[in-house]
Amino acid sequence: MQADFLLDYDVVTVEQPHRLYLMARLMAGPALKTSQRRPLNLGLVIDRSGSMTGDKLAFTRHAAQFLVQNLGAEDLLSIVLYNDVIEVLMPPEPVAHKDLINQRIAAIKASGTTNLSGGWLEGCKLVRAGWREDRLNRVILMSDGLANRGITDHSRLVSLARQKFNEGVSTTTMGLGSDFNEDLLMAMADAGGGAFYFIESPEVTPQIFQEELSGLLNVVGQNLVVTLQLTPQVASVRQLNAYPTERLKDGVVFRLGDIFGEEIKTLVLELGVPALREVGERQIAMLRFEYDEIMLAGTQHRVIELPVRINVAQAGALPPMVNANVRRSALLLLAAQARREAIRSADAGDFKEASQFLRSAANMIAQSSLTGEDLDEERESLLRQAKDLEHGAAAYTGYSRKSMLTQAFYTTHDRHQSSQMLRTREVSRIMKPVTAERRAGMAPTFVLWNRRAFPLEKELIRIGRASQNDIVIDRRSVSRFHCQIRRDGDRLLLEDLSSTNGTYVNDARLDGFHALSVGDSIRIGDEYLVFSDPDADD
Repeated sequence: MQADFLLDYDVVTVEQPHRLYLMARLMAGPALKTSQRRPLNLGLVIDRSGSMTGDKLAFTRHAAQFLVQNLGAEDLLSIVLYNDVIEVLMPPEPVAHKDLINQRIAAIKASGTTNLSGGWLEGCKLVRAGWREDRLNRVILMSDGLANRGITDHSRLVSLARQKFNEGVSTTTMGLGSDFNEDLLMAMADAGGGAFYFIESPEVTPQIFQEELSGLLNVVGQNLVVTLQLTPQVASVRQLNAYPTERLKDGVVFRLGDIFGEEIKTLVLELGVPALREVGERQIAMLRFEYDEIMLAGTQHRVIELPVRINVAQAGALPPMVNANVRRSALLLLAAQARREAIRSADAGDFKEASQFLRSAANMIAQSSLTGEDLDEERESLLRQAKDLEHGAAAYTGYSRKSMLTQAFYTTHDRHQSSQMLRTREVSRIMKPVTAERRAGMAPTFVLWNRRAFPLEKELIRIGRASQNDIVIDRRSVSRFHCQIRRDGDRLLLEDLSSTNGTYVNDARLDGFHALSVGDSIRIGDEYLVFSDPDADD
């Protein structure tokens, strides 16, 4: 493995204070071959309370069976079921008789309440019973509801997760649906040294299990700790990620957890550098990377130390050159922090302030002069969420809070791609059920966009980016006045207004007029709108 760091600016002006972004990176090599990988000791803890009835439990059984099929005879697996009663479906045993294990899983049924703590602690007990230093020992806890039996105090559960991690058993948490406590499961995952996943819809469950298993099968290092040892040349340190930290007398420790094959693990810090009085190269800190590298014969503890140096120059002596990679990462992480701040404001009922946090982050991206699909997608997502929050409590649902907080969690834990995938799935889910029910010739009565319904009652309805439109879609890909809908007797006629990117109806570019029907979808720029009617399903 290799370690390095980047600064957004490595030249500062003498006798002026500065704010610098430091990106510490650890670059892992390829994972070991399947026959050489570290064996797993997994405890699967499944919520089978009454709320899991139907698709939730069906997809969970399917996901658990997928897990079994992809484990080997050298791996240990235990399975715990919980509602108000704790049941050990399978004690720790090698995954050898897969058909038999899958038959047990297929028989799981749902009923009762949610003793989350009892199920999880039993899972930890079983993993500990099969614990070996050469195994990766983890509990995977799934829940779709609130902990209402056993230990329900959140701080105690988080403290227990930290204790189990220190004893060698890590915890991954998975929240399914919109009724679980996301703050609790995220905190348990952080304290427990595992990952958190939001399973926003039952059919996503196998995909999430596959993502977690893929990571576990490709672990090449564990217990990555990055320490920043400070000198007087650094006045302040702020983490833009959200890794567990520990303050030292002369520095800060950040715990980044597992390292996966060919992963680039990053930590971004904001450093406050006071005015430096002398020109020349100066060391302002020391970076220390510590981790346990997984080898063919056990593990090897590694330590890498890198001095952090900057150049101090006279004003104008050297042109300021920004490192685009560092600044891009900082912008994405600052956007994630804005989501957390927006959630705090929305929780307090201040939706105007919540929306402004998101708009400010979007404006920061727009004013950065950096380009790229990831930044464009992030900015448009922030603006969509800001617009939603302007509608107040009606738009701030349990689901929207979970989705926004999960996006912040994924990005600040070096999983920004997971944030993008979650948003893509949300758009697909909004589109799919309506477009499948097209009723040719039936005029729609409302149009759906961004989880909101707009009535089609006026004689003329204009759609575009400008505030004068009836439906305002503030996206770069949308023209100021993009298209319009005109009433013609019983028909609603759609017309493009010479937009830059065109208007597409059911994936075909619009030329002239189109009489809208229930189930039609239109694309303007990168945005989809779906036309429907409350009586269409009668």
